[in-house]
Amino acid sequence: MGGMHRLAIDVGGTFTDVVLIDDSDGTVYFGKVLSTSRDPSIGSLEGARQLLTAHSVSPERVNEVVHATTVATNAVLERKGARTGLITTRGFRDTLEIRRESRYDIYDLDLTLPEPLVDRAHRAEVVERIDGQGQLLQALDEQSALEALGRLAEAGIESVAICLLHSYVNPIHEARLAALAREHFPLLEVSVSSEVSPEVREFERTSTAVVDAYVKPLVRRYIERLEDGLRRVGVERPLSLMLSHGGIGSAREVSTRFPVRMIESGPAAGAIAAAFFSAHALQGQDTIAFDMGGTTAKMSLVRGGVPSVTHEYEVAHVQRFKPGSGLPLQISAVELLEIGAGGGSIAHLNKLGLLTVGPESAGSEPGPVSYGRGGLEPTVTDADLVLGYLDPMHFLGGDMPLDISAARAAMSDRLGRALDMTAEEVAFGIHDIVNERMAAAIRAHSAEQGVDLRRFAMVAFGGAGPVHAYAVARKLGISRILCPYGAGVASAIGCLVAQPAMDLVIAYAMRLDDADWPKIHGHFEAMRVSGETMLSSLLEPGSFTTLLAQFELRCAGQGYSVVVPVPEGLSIEHALGQVLKVAFRDAYQERYGHLPPDVPLEIVNLRARITNVRRATLRGDRGSGNLRQDGEIRPKGMRSVFFAEAGCYVDTPVFDRLGLVTDRPVCGPAIVEDRETTIVVGSQGLFRLDRSGNVLIEIGAEQS
Repeated sequence: MGGMHRLAIDVGGTFTDVVLIDDSDGTVYFGKVLSTSRDPSIGSLEGARQLLTAHSVSPERVNEVVHATTVATNAVLERKGARTGLITTRGFRDTLEIRRESRYDIYDLDLTLPEPLVDRAHRAEVVERIDGQGQLLQALDEQSALEALGRLAEAGIESVAICLLHSYVNPIHEARLAALAREHFPLLEVSVSSEVSPEVREFERTSTAVVDAYVKPLVRRYIERLEDGLRRVGVERPLSLMLSHGGIGSAREVSTRFPVRMIESGPAAGAIAAAFFSAHALQGQDTIAFDMGGTTAKMSLVRGGVPSVTHEYEVAHVQRFKPGSGLPLQISAVELLEIGAGGGSIAHLNKLGLLTVGPESAGSEPGPVSYGRGGLEPTVTDADLVLGYLDPMHFLGGDMPLDISAARAAMSDRLGRALDMTAEEVAFGIHDIVNERMAAAIRAHSAEQGVDLRRFAMVAFGGAGPVHAYAVARKLGISRILCPYGAGVASAIGCLVAQPAMDLVIAYAMRLDDADWPKIHGHFEAMRVSGETMLSSLLEPGSFTTLLAQFELRCAGQGYSVVVPVPEGLSIEHALGQVLKVAFRDAYQERYGHLPPDVPLEIVNLRARITNVRRATLRGDRGSGNLRQDGEIRPKGMRSVFFAEAGCYVDTPVFDRLGLVTDRPVCGPAIVEDRETTIVVGSQGLFRLDRSGNVLIEIGAEQS
């Protein structure tokens, strides 16, 4: 193969997905290997090597590598980051523990809050003061700064977060502190809040800077190790990283400046893939991205072709997936609903003796019982196998046979006896509980967002997503499901269709009616230049960038704000003020269900996304036209499969996706198998293969 190629590697909790695209014609090749939790780079490199070898692609022909990884997230979740210190303004060392003094559960008298990542003994104070308008009240005492840095270095601190009061409006003291640290203590990693999160809100800004410092040494070493490994494989191109906001950035730039922005990079890539497929296969219909892998299920709303983005995010919840119980981050991130429900989620009995599933996961080591790698507790994958949704000899295209006898025995021995249920009854209980948990979470999230899911389609992907999508969609009243080409590795595909992009923010506190428009224009131009510099290594010669300008506005006197984009084609000038007022009114009503009070508006932040627009083309494998003499599509076999509509096992035709005929509808029930995933279609479903290799399911459609 002589064309240039691009490579994507997405590391998940159970599997590492690898995708290769030939830029000359859009042909895509897939690979999937077990993740190596002790060092994710090992599985990443092995997957890349296998895929390049399998398709005879010379490593020198790879001109881009994009990586999505959970290495930063896992470091925080597992508390395995660097030994971290914090330097802050005198009197503010306890900000991390005081938090906002709010309770995420007002009825829990034994409320547990996350332990700060920095011990109190490693939080140092310096003498300095800048006020909320950026005016200097007390100069930085450099002697106290050097003493604070020295104490932290002597305590064995590897990485230090610098977060001084009001540095988001005037970073002069933070910049000087960082310079002193790098000059006198060059072995210390340094994270500066005015670079990582230059926004108002003291606790959130401090938390973000601390998380950045906590993961920075680990991320830097990981990226260096992965880049060295790629060079040994023969891939010389610099590595790019998928970022939490759905764009890609230079690995060196991100890992050294603000690695916190790669938190949840894999799920963000999945949302970008869903937006791409909905635009190309669903005529831009609003969709819910449903990504179910081996460890978790992630959902996000895609409206107007764009995934919802938030500027407030939490990680490492002490009450898993409970808002307010985690470490807050002030970063741009695709808005995700995450549930501990994946193929590896473990089924068990709760304190009341009732069957429940997750959030604990078997991961890839030891994995589900059927993997034969030492797992003893039955999981969702084991249940899907017993129910007939998965073929034990076709998992990963037959490269990884599953032990159905072991899965059935685990159902009976671990749960069936205690519940007085057969293995099959336990398996369906597990399957239905997981589906109901996911549907309930999606239902609540959509209600909070004020959307009617009945007008949405579902884009289902991940190794387990298409297995569960039909049942979940029925519970939600969704009638249209798209299982895209390469659904089992869709997040890796998302890495390749994502745009190089950088989100930047400048704090700007001012009444909208009093805005200094020339100054605002200058701020946006400064962000444009800064963003282009950060993206420079990813820009092709002659390419250009675009800037999406956004204003973060609030009613005067309110504590929280709404982000309003500047309509395309409008310039930053005085006349924009009235346009923003109307846009704020509409956005406020959509979010809160009522009109804002008739009070002046305040600007809080100026936000900009600098993007290098690329056009992505994928050429999916289509069906082979495998017809019987009577004109019906020929299944490759039959299998006994349990369907809730029938309440029993049903002899069900099994199709290879490549054996389907383009635009020829097929009635359910049916199973459609691909190497990376399996699609389950119930009796109320009608499905077809489109011209791009995607499988489209209509639920309740006319089946005559």
